[in-house]
Amino acid sequence: MDRNSMIGLGLIFLLLIGYFYMNQPSDKELAIQKRYADSIALVKEAAVKKAEADRLERQKRDSVTLKDTAVLQAKYGTLASHATGKESELVTENKELRITFTNKGGRIKQVELKNYKTDSRAHLLLMDKNNSPNYLEFQSGDQVIRSDNFYWDLVSQDAKSVVYRLSYSPAQYIEHVYTVSPEGFNVDHKIRTVGLNGLIKPNSPISLHWANDVPLQERELEKEKALTTFYFKYPEEKADYISETKFEALTLENKTEWVSFKQQFFNTAVYSKDGFAKGSVLKTEEPKNARNIKYLSAKLDLPYAGEPERTYDIRFYFGPNQYKLLKEQNIGLDKIIPLGWGIFGWINRFMIIPIFNFLQGFLSNYGIIILLLTLIIKTILLPLVFKSYKSTAKMRILKPEMDEIKERHKDNMQAVQMENLQLYKKAGVNPLGGCLPMLLQMPILVAVFQFVPSAFEFRQQSFLWADDLSIYDSIWTFGKLPVIDYIYGDHVSLFTLLMTISTLIYTRMNNQLTGVNEQMKYISYLMPVLFLGFFNKYAAALTYYYFLSNVVTFTQQWAIKKFVDEDKLKAQIHEARNKKGDDKKSAFQKRLEEMAKARGVDTASKKKK
Repeated sequence: MDRNSMIGLGLIFLLLIGYFYMNQPSDKELAIQKRYADSIALVKEAAVKKAEADRLERQKRDSVTLKDTAVLQAKYGTLASHATGKESELVTENKELRITFTNKGGRIKQVELKNYKTDSRAHLLLMDKNNSPNYLEFQSGDQVIRSDNFYWDLVSQDAKSVVYRLSYSPAQYIEHVYTVSPEGFNVDHKIRTVGLNGLIKPNSPISLHWANDVPLQERELEKEKALTTFYFKYPEEKADYISETKFEALTLENKTEWVSFKQQFFNTAVYSKDGFAKGSVLKTEEPKNARNIKYLSAKLDLPYAGEPERTYDIRFYFGPNQYKLLKEQNIGLDKIIPLGWGIFGWINRFMIIPIFNFLQGFLSNYGIIILLLTLIIKTILLPLVFKSYKSTAKMRILKPEMDEIKERHKDNMQAVQMENLQLYKKAGVNPLGGCLPMLLQMPILVAVFQFVPSAFEFRQQSFLWADDLSIYDSIWTFGKLPVIDYIYGDHVSLFTLLMTISTLIYTRMNNQLTGVNEQMKYISYLMPVLFLGFFNKYAAALTYYYFLSNVVTFTQQWAIKKFVDEDKLKAQIHEARNKKGDDKKSAFQKRLEEMAKARGVDTASKKKK
């Protein structure tokens, strides 16, 4: 190496020494580096400790799992493998229903009516996944098996059906087959038991438990609560129900065709082709959730006699309480709609509902439908109204003579009755002619009173100022006031006011026509005022109908008055009184005379006088 190379290497060495000397870390930087190194060491140490802790936890969990598996194996046998798992849901829909199924119990978990909303415009759920438990229960050896404790296998699924299976073995299982039609409110459900004759306790039922913590769907809590209960039907008998005003448990005394979880405007009905066994239990309780209205639970027994294979055909109805839809079920489910007993129910079923359905086929405005329904009914009743008016007019013509008879005999009412009887006979007047036609109209008024508030069609239908014809129309809500709230309510219903005013006008016209005494006149005015408080809480559709009925009655009486010539009636009465011939008595006159004789009045002597 020459002299220049050695000098160059020396200079480079000196430069490196100088560079390292000038760039060596300060004490502060050394401290920072030490802290950084310590932190990394701590992180590595924590990771090692966590890995060890996780290993111990897994070891412990595996030990517990083995222990639990042993317990489940001892309790459920071959079903133990289904006692643990992960819940999975699937949804099936048609035009009306959205149904959520779950493998936890192989059951229906939630049912939504797609085309309806609650009064608050929320989704309308007839079954809520959080409030509607349902499961099968049966006795197997010493164990009670509940189907919702197990995770069922999903066997198949398509657009309209779902099949779940709970297997003891390939040849021993329970199967749920659900079928949803493309449209409508029905779900068919088949429960199949295969090879369980050695596992299910002989002659013990398989119980279908079904419950619902019924949510509030409508605006009026107390009204919906009062209309929510169980309906059920025994074979060859009419549908019956549990009290709506109190909580109770009812053990069914006979085989039962169907059970309905009935709400104000909707219901969930469970129908069995072979019927539910005697001893099934229905129970109503306070709601589990304070926001709901009532808790309904049913234990429906399916008879099992140890058959190697057995299929139970069940059908659900999840839908509105609409008379036509319920009638189409062909199981008597329409009887859950309170249309009235006896003649009132017949009038609704065979006159009012057919007319209403006919009009509904052409019109969508329910205010107009009620108007036309009123006109049709009043037109049908017009002959009775006409006859009543004529009879009342005849009685008014005879009133001066009747007053004279009353004044002449004063306190002798039997003599007054007999002379009035002779007067009616001579004049050819039936004193009940004005009352009977009006009485014949009463069943229709009562039938409408039953039909309108329960008609699903009026639900959430608006007309004029009423936003919902199924509840009262409030033009002013002034709040709850002592006494007033109990008698009248916390609001003012305009249709009820109009109905009351029109009733007072009609009463005044009727009093003028009949000439009632002062005492009866005041009583007749008092009744409409009392009805004001009663009807103020009723459906707007009902008070609107009664208002229209009064208005049409005014119009009819005004028109009849134009056609009835009272001078001609007087002439007819005069002619009848002077007419000679046999004194043939009407059945009514004969009954009056018999009553008088029973009281000791000699009608023959009265006649001679």
